Amino acid sequence: MDNLFNFDDIEINPDILERANPVFNTAKMTLYQLAASGDEDSIRVARELGFTKDTQNSVTTSSDSEKLLLESLLMDMRYHTMEQMAMKEGDFTEVDLPCGYLPKALRFVNAGHRFVGLDLPATIAEAKPAINALLNEKQRKMVKFAGVDATNFNSLQSALSDVKGKVVITTEGLMEYLSDSEIGAVCDNIRRILEERGGCWLTIDPEWLMSYVLVIRAILGEKADEVLLSMQKRVEDKSDVDVSGSALVVFPKEDIANDIKNAMAFLAKHGLKAERMIVADYMPELKTFDKLTEEQKAAVKEVMKNNAYWKITAVKDFDSNAGKTACEKNFDVKAYAKGEKLFISLTGRVDTLTAHEILSFYEKISDERPIKSVRVDCAELTYISRAGIRVFHIIKEKSELTFENITPGVAEILKSEGVALV
Repeated sequence: MDNLFNFDDIEINPDILERANPVFNTAKMTLYQLAASGDEDSIRVARELGFTKDTQNSVTTSSDSEKLLLESLLMDMRYHTMEQMAMKEGDFTEVDLPCGYLPKALRFVNAGHRFVGLDLPATIAEAKPAINALLNEKQRKMVKFAGVDATNFNSLQSALSDVKGKVVITTEGLMEYLSDSEIGAVCDNIRRILEERGGCWLTIDPEWLMSYVLVIRAILGEKADEVLLSMQKRVEDKSDVDVSGSALVVFPKEDIANDIKNAMAFLAKHGLKAERMIVADYMPELKTFDKLTEEQKAAVKEVMKNNAYWKITAVKDFDSNAGKTACEKNFDVKAYAKGEKLFISLTGRVDTLTAHEILSFYEKISDERPIKSVRVDCAELTYISRAGIRVFHIIKEKSELTFENITPGVAEILKSEGVALV
C-alpha cells in the first residue's frame, strides 16, 4: 500500500505545537515577570510580542500584584545572578538552553560574547524576530537561534556546529519539566558538548524550588505556603506538567542535604561534577529591591546565603561512550489505512521536534475518514519523550490505540514515566 504520511503535506500551526508540548507557555510568563521588574530590554521584547498581564494567568489561577512582585523578584534574581556568574568565565560562547523569550542575547553580545539561544521550535519562531529587533547588524552576526530538543544530541550538535572554543551553557527552568530519563539524556548531551569544547554548565535547576520557598517565606511569613501553591498551580496549568522533585531537582523540605548529595551522585553517573555557588555571593543589587522594605530586602539577602546555583563540569577520563547512540536513525513515519483502522510505523525519535508532526498527520487523516483504531509499530522507534507520550494520549482520546514491538529501551522510558500505552 502507498504510504499516507508525506512530510510535505504536514501543516504545523501554533495550536498543534502547543498541544504537543505546552511547556513553552511558561517562558512567556517569565518574560512578563522580568519586564515587571523594570528590566528595559524585557519590556521592549514583551511589547514587541504583545504580552500583557494576562500572559501570567492560567485557566484556574491568576497573578495579582503581590504574586507578580514576588515572581518579578525571583526572575530578576536568577536572570542577573546567573549573568554575573557566567561573566566570570572569561572568553566563551553563551549557550542558553532554554533561551525562552528573554533578551539575554543583547547583554552577552554587549559584553563581547557570542550568544546561541536554543529552545523548542515554537518558542524560537516567536522569540528570534522579537529579540533580533533589539540588535544592530553587527550584533546579529554574533547571535544564533535554533530549535532543538535538549534530549536529542544531534539537534544540539547541529545548532553548535559553528561554535569554536569553550562554552557556558545556562539552564534556568528546564529540569523541572523533564522526567528522570529525559534529565539523564540531557546530562549525557551536555557532558559530550563540554568534553568537545570545554567550559561549564551553570544552572539554577537543582535548588530552584527551594529558592522560591526561601524568598517567599522571607517576605510573606505564614501566608507564603498559600501563595506558593497558587503559583505552582499556575505553572502546572500552563505547562501541563506536574512540577515536583526529581533526580536533579530537590523538592523543598526542612533538610535537603541528602537530596543534594543524591543529585550530585546522579550527575556523577553521567560524567559530571557540580560545585554549589552560593547565590548571595553573586547576586547584584536588583531593581526589584526598590519595591521592598529594608527589612524584606535584608531578609531576602540573608536566606540566599542558604541557596545555590550549580556550576557543573565534565569529569576527566569518564567513559564518554556511555551516552552515545551507535546509529541513530532519522525520524520517519510510514502509515496506511484499512477501513477504519490506521497503521503507523515509527522510526527514530519521537520528541519535541517530531511529535507534533504525528499529531498533525493523525488529525488530518481522521478529518478525511473515520478512524476507530490506531496501531503503532515501534520496532524501529529508538526514543520517546513526554511530548511524544502526550501526543499519543491525545490520539487515544479519539481512537482505540495499541502498540506493537516496543523495544526494551522505549519500554524502560514508558515505565519510568508511569504510563501504559500498550
